[in-house]
Amino acid sequence: MRLGLQGRFLLILCLVSLLQLVLLSGASYYYVAEQRYREVGDQALDVARLVARESGVIAGVKRADTVRLNALVERIRAEVGASYIVIGDRQARRLAHPNADRIGKPMVGDDPERALQGEAYISRAQGSLGVSVRGKGPIRDEMGKIIGVVSVGYLVRDIDADLQDYLRFGLAMTLLIVLLNSVAAAWLARRYKKAIFGFEPEQMGRLYAELDCTLRTVREGILTIDEQGRLTSLNPNGIKLLRLDDTTARAAIGQPIGHLLPGSRMLSILQEQTPQFDEEIVLNGQSLIVNRLPLVREGKLIGAVSSFRRKDELAELSAQLSQVQAYSDLLRVQTHEHNNQLGTIAGLIELGATREALAFIGREAATEQTLLGFLMGAIAKPKVAGLLLGKYHRAHELGLELVIDPDARLHDIPARVSGSQLVTVLGNLIDNAFEATRRHGAPYQPIRVSLSDLGQDLVLEVEDGAGGIDPQLADRLFEQGVSSKPEPGHGIGLSLVRKTLDALQGEITIEATTQGSCVVCYIPKEV
Repeated sequence: MRLGLQGRFLLILCLVSLLQLVLLSGASYYYVAEQRYREVGDQALDVARLVARESGVIAGVKRADTVRLNALVERIRAEVGASYIVIGDRQARRLAHPNADRIGKPMVGDDPERALQGEAYISRAQGSLGVSVRGKGPIRDEMGKIIGVVSVGYLVRDIDADLQDYLRFGLAMTLLIVLLNSVAAAWLARRYKKAIFGFEPEQMGRLYAELDCTLRTVREGILTIDEQGRLTSLNPNGIKLLRLDDTTARAAIGQPIGHLLPGSRMLSILQEQTPQFDEEIVLNGQSLIVNRLPLVREGKLIGAVSSFRRKDELAELSAQLSQVQAYSDLLRVQTHEHNNQLGTIAGLIELGATREALAFIGREAATEQTLLGFLMGAIAKPKVAGLLLGKYHRAHELGLELVIDPDARLHDIPARVSGSQLVTVLGNLIDNAFEATRRHGAPYQPIRVSLSDLGQDLVLEVEDGAGGIDPQLADRLFEQGVSSKPEPGHGIGLSLVRKTLDALQGEITIEATTQGSCVVCYIPKEV
């Protein structure tokens, strides 16, 4: 499972802080423990010196009075909080010991000879009661003669028990700091993700790569400015359309947009914060169609973006996009027709005419399924079959009749001919036949479509019932902008048909019929 940004922040900060705290706590604990051992050792040595100077102890050692000596030593031990106090004579035999059965036996642990030679020292060693920190020193009589040895000890396990409180405090602080780091990491992660619109770093990297690739491949020129009006980006096609060289374009990044494009209206976007669409401008002797939009994030203006493209490239693109609109219209037609059918069925059911409703459903389903089955069986390209199905329903909505030749067949389609190209040709021819037939007036004659893959060519025929074509337009009808319709904005569809056929090395003819005209397209299977 891949961790998100917040999870990685939490994991990294917690691990780093935990490692630091463990190292710091370990070093601190070691230092404190050593300090504590030194303090206990100094304390043990001070108590040992105190005991060695005690007159009762000196007298007890001289007389070897173990009973009184043990009572006195136990009282002192209780007062100073030592784990034990052991008194030995000149031969290092115990005179006082917490365990009475060990009195009279030799002292164990490190060699007491150092103390018997007059040295007072601190040691840590294993004794009869366990490992302890002890202070040892000589016991002298009134004349200064060494008559015995005293050992005051603090058991290591008791010292470690005291250190456990410090250790628990350190662990508690470690957990608290890790918790605080977790909260800080979560807060930082949320702030960072908010700054990058909720994306993960990998997503941002991928989006940047995708955006960079998109800006390099998109045909429009695109430039952006920040809230101060400084140019922040300009894609390669923008450089080309503005007729700049790469050096000039790179030098312009970070400079006010007015330095690169004097009189640019990009600054007005920053002031008005109102989008500007499809504005035509003339720049460097060429007409451009420009769009400008403000960049707003969380209600705050952060810049503006502009896309621009040569005007003469848009006319053909608009015509091609009309096919997309046609598909949308076809879907709308089918939805409308199906809604009508559902309304009819609902009405029959409400009237109790269930048999009539079932019969109606059967008829409609059979008709639709028959047409669909025929088209899918006769035509190898699903796009073409879908187009004809949609045009069939569109004709029905317009009050027209579209008749598809029952012998139509389009299976042997060469790989170089795409379904989109066939859709462009057939779609525009059928649309023109619809418009021509409707302009001719009722009663409407059927529009007939025939498809054939027999022979060396693909043959596409569309026949309308519009009464023929003006002979003066027949030779120029497939030129861009030429149309039999008086309204402006026409003359693009048939031009696209011509361009598509030219790309496929095909031909197109217009033949007169008894009812109107028949457009025939020939696409060679081999070239």
